[in-house]
Amino acid sequence: MFLKKKRYIAILIITIVTALSLVLLKPLWLTQLTELEAERIRLITPTQVAPASLDRINREQLMADLRWLADAERQGRAPGTPGGIAAREWIAEQFAEIGLEPAGTEGFFHPYSVKEHFSFSRWLRGRNATIPGVENAANVLGLLPGTVPGLKPLVLTAHYDHLGMHGDTIFYGADDNASGVAAMLELARYLKANPLQHPVLFVALDSEEKGLQGAVALFRTELLHAEQLAFNINIDMLSRDTQQLLFAVGTYHHPWLLPLLDELQPQSAVKLLPAHDRPWYLAGNTQDWTLSSDHGVFHQAGVPFIYFGVADHADYHTPEDTAEKVDVMFYHQVVETVLSFLTLLDQHLAQRETRP
Repeated sequence: MFLKKKRYIAILIITIVTALSLVLLKPLWLTQLTELEAERIRLITPTQVAPASLDRINREQLMADLRWLADAERQGRAPGTPGGIAAREWIAEQFAEIGLEPAGTEGFFHPYSVKEHFSFSRWLRGRNATIPGVENAANVLGLLPGTVPGLKPLVLTAHYDHLGMHGDTIFYGADDNASGVAAMLELARYLKANPLQHPVLFVALDSEEKGLQGAVALFRTELLHAEQLAFNINIDMLSRDTQQLLFAVGTYHHPWLLPLLDELQPQSAVKLLPAHDRPWYLAGNTQDWTLSSDHGVFHQAGVPFIYFGVADHADYHTPEDTAEKVDVMFYHQVVETVLSFLTLLDQHLAQRETRP
């Protein structure tokens, strides 16, 4: 019995010492991991880009749509507000004019409401975990058929909501995320005339700023089923040049995307950087954007994804995120790059899915 007690005490002491060591060494350990990740990102950052020669996307229409969404009359497009409702109705009108098929529960619309709830994923990321409810919210969905029967749809997502108004101050949300929605509309116009082999489901999401609730509602209401989807491409914040960088998030989870990005880079006028998707035990305190926007919901549902976006900038989530701050040339080439990726992805997946 005495020997057993000594063994238990020894085990307890070792456990306490180990735990204390981990606590004391954790800051140093995380700092070292963060430095290693920063060096890894530096080494994989492209140093050259192609000339800005691609011109499939109508730049004037792209900017006209962005300005409409980010206009003061939209009052920041908060869910359920007159500005938010006007935005979703306008997006549905654009889908109809382009010739997309209605794919919501009520024509192009997918209405939903959410009660206040706790978000564990937001809590893990150190954000306010209590998400307020939303009323009179709605996603907007339009489908473009593909040329090969039987292929699952690619889902292109971009949230159209923003922070609305705080008192008399408008949070315009030009980059976040009028830029993504305007890009979606121009991509839809191009692909309508030049369809892919896969169907493409265009989804303008509401309530991203309130805990990704538009994306959650797609699966919660069973409008979408993960096993019936081929891939998610999420575009969120595309129009502000941060040293010509466009982040491509998701390659850590889906390494087969890396060769596609390698093939894409020589024809892109922006620097494609696959980063910000590695967990803390590999990347330290480097931000992990795996769950940072609507693609996170698709990822959690088991749908492969890529997220294209720029880094946060000084005007992020401020009233200064206006259409006048958009880097038009950079934005245009970003959308051209997303279009090139869609084409490569379509070819890659079609070959894989139709292979005997």
